[in-house]
Amino acid sequence: MQAFRIIIEAAKSYYEEMLFFFMAGVILLVFAIPAALVLPSIYSLLLLLPIPFGFAGIWIIAHRAVRGLSVKWPRYWEAVKEYGLKSLLLTLIILAGYAILLGNIWFYNSPDISPFPPKVAGIITPLWLVLALVWTGVAFYAEAFLIELEEPKILLILRNGLSLTVLRPLVTLILLIVTALLTALSIVLPILLIALPGFLATLSITGVRTLIADIREKYGDKESDEEAIGEEEAGADSSETELE
Repeated sequence: MQAFRIIIEAAKSYYEEMLFFFMAGVILLVFAIPAALVLPSIYSLLLLLPIPFGFAGIWIIAHRAVRGLSVKWPRYWEAVKEYGLKSLLLTLIILAGYAILLGNIWFYNSPDISPFPPKVAGIITPLWLVLALVWTGVAFYAEAFLIELEEPKILLILRNGLSLTVLRPLVTLILLIVTALLTALSIVLPILLIALPGFLATLSITGVRTLIADIREKYGDKESDEEAIGEEEAGADSSETELE
């Protein structure tokens, strides 16, 4: 199955640059420590702001590892500066989306607040849960599209993530289940939290590139796909992966 092929390819790419991913995970952990020290507090939210900048660095490592390009620290820091602000904005939008979804689920299931009878809540709540699952798929692909697109516009990133989720729902679901299982395992064994972001970055990058290649081949745009995704010239750091 395609999903398991993606997981295997991601694992191979991750293994080849494991040291870089581990060190980048340490940097991300350093970003997170100040926020953890002041929990629970409004200041912890402010101290979490640097984390998306770290995501940009990790995803650029994954981007280059998946493409078979060399990984160097200067490119990591360039990515932090180049994509950091958009990564932060993207993270805030994703969190806002979850806040809206959870807020609606809470509203319809609070008898003291909601004007709707429980029967209506029983019908609407599953719909909100499905939307939350779809939004999770968008979030899974979002950072990968941020790095992969030549012109990473926020709306285009979200649109592409939604398109990929809708066009390949089963593969996306399996990748999300694997992500959830790995996250749960990392919580049980906290040492794995250092390695988790790197593998998830590699998994999402591999998923985006594989699924788009498959979609374009299916719809007869293989030549365009090769130009957009398959170009492996030395020094190339991004590719056009917009879904038409």
